[in-house]
Amino acid sequence: MAAVGASAAASPGLTADAASAAQPEGVTVRPSDLRYETLGQGFNQRWRSRPAYIRLVGNEADAVAELRSALDHGLRPTVRGGGHCYEGFVDNDEGVILDLSTLRGVCAATDKFGAATYVVEGGATNWDVYTGLFRRYGVTIPAGSCYSVGAGGHICGGGYGLLSRRHGLTVDHLVQVDVVTVRGGRVEVTRANRADPEGSPERELFWAHTGGGGGNFGVVLRYHFAQRLPAPPPRVWLSSVAWKWEELRRHPEDFRTLLTNFGAFFAAHSGTAETVYRGLFSILHLTHHSNGNVVLFSQWDEEDPAPLDAFLAQVEAGMRTGATVQSGPAGLFYLPYPDKRRQLPWFQATMTVSGSGANQRGKYKSAYHRRAFTPAQIDTWWTWLTKDVEGADLTQTLVQIDSYGCRVNDRATTDTAVPQRDSVMKLQYQTYWTDPAQDAAHLAYLRGLYQETYRTTGGIPETGTDTDGAYVNYPDTDLGTTADRTPPYQRLYYKQNYARLQHAKQLWDPDNVFHHAQSITLPS
Repeated sequence: MAAVGASAAASPGLTADAASAAQPEGVTVRPSDLRYETLGQGFNQRWRSRPAYIRLVGNEADAVAELRSALDHGLRPTVRGGGHCYEGFVDNDEGVILDLSTLRGVCAATDKFGAATYVVEGGATNWDVYTGLFRRYGVTIPAGSCYSVGAGGHICGGGYGLLSRRHGLTVDHLVQVDVVTVRGGRVEVTRANRADPEGSPERELFWAHTGGGGGNFGVVLRYHFAQRLPAPPPRVWLSSVAWKWEELRRHPEDFRTLLTNFGAFFAAHSGTAETVYRGLFSILHLTHHSNGNVVLFSQWDEEDPAPLDAFLAQVEAGMRTGATVQSGPAGLFYLPYPDKRRQLPWFQATMTVSGSGANQRGKYKSAYHRRAFTPAQIDTWWTWLTKDVEGADLTQTLVQIDSYGCRVNDRATTDTAVPQRDSVMKLQYQTYWTDPAQDAAHLAYLRGLYQETYRTTGGIPETGTDTDGAYVNYPDTDLGTTADRTPPYQRLYYKQNYARLQHAKQLWDPDNVFHHAQSITLPS
């Protein structure tokens, strides 16, 4: 188990063994420190910051004191958890980065009302969470697969993962957040709970963290989850199959058949009433042709593999190009086994697919899809994924299509700050490279692909159509910034919930201490 450590003693209700853990001091990292360059850069190597200093926060009291000191010295604070923000929202030249990465605790606790909870500290990674909850308590949260992504940003953006179709989003299990807030000149820890009175400032702060995104309201020290968290399945089936691009280019009609079949399947099997396929999570990697393969990864969480086999047969139905077993480096949804499918204990399977990839330069876009793909969308993907671009190595460029829905769609659009509650697939457009000289080519390519895919709705996945906006945890500054009069990101991420998030901002950060290029703005 990851020990809660320093902040334990300052948080009422934590277990005795956690509270007795050693209390480490915080550490200040200045430009002369050999750690400065590393801690000033995010996972995406496009972003590098030169802050006045970086504070590795040691505990709750340290977080309060350091935030107060930064404000007293006129320094802008930004917060870093796992460092995986797709855009440069943590970048803070001449300011202060509050780095929570040493606060990685996961333990049993109680919330401010005395109810039993599990606590995840804001610097914990997904792997810390899975390891701590499973090994000690036999439970889990339906979070993401990338092991090094920080819980601090993942959860409050409405995180999802391979168990979400069965168990919903991470925030659907959240009951309290402990946040260092700033208002009226006071820097203090606010414990905001789901059971706070409806309409109270504390209830609004809690709700804002159920999908409002990170870096908007304060420094999240801890997330409390209800102790009725789901147990993971004892075993799961993993499958990874591929279609070779050289074969698909000989039979281009197969590409449309594959996408039509995949989209139709999840359009038909992602509703709240779905029973057979609630335990299926599948990802289709539509890679650029230079990569060599289009890959389908699936996880099935029941003992009988027959429904998984039936799904794979339906996806491939009518194709002349046959699927092959796809093996490759573990952790990137390839399996290190020469089998079409293999059953593993859940924890081992989670280790097998738990990867974040190499630190590179990257750009990302996203979309929620409410219906099967249109022929025009499929044709657009074919055109762009078979296109070569001078000055850009596109072998790591892809459209990733994740299955979605089922239990995710069991909530009303205003129950949490996540409003997209009737989508059936979630798409992530990705491109990676290492040479800064290729920046412009990669950015232009991904923008063109995205805009043409959604050209009938103005080049974006407009809400309330076949699509339903974009995912706040896959931020994309091409969707506008706070400098714009009416930036599209506000409705694409939050839809009708944006006004309530602005109200929470007015209550808890009226001086806009916490802000970035796509932060929640104060109401005008």
